[in-house]
Amino acid sequence: MAYGNKVKFHYDVPAYIKKELAEAAKKLGITATELLVRLIDEEFQLGRGRRVCCENSL
Repeated sequence: MAYGNKVKFHYDVPAYIKKELAEAAKKLGITATELLVRLIDEEFQLGRGRRVCCENSL
């Protein structure tokens, strides 16, 4: 669930993924929520780039 610019972990996120996110975020000096937001934003931007690329090739 999104709350403004924050993402709250939903209970459906498996525990091992939460653990991996927490460990990776700790290494980067940010929270797991911030890391998840960054990852989602990057994937979204990549997806938008692919759509634009594919639309231009038609």
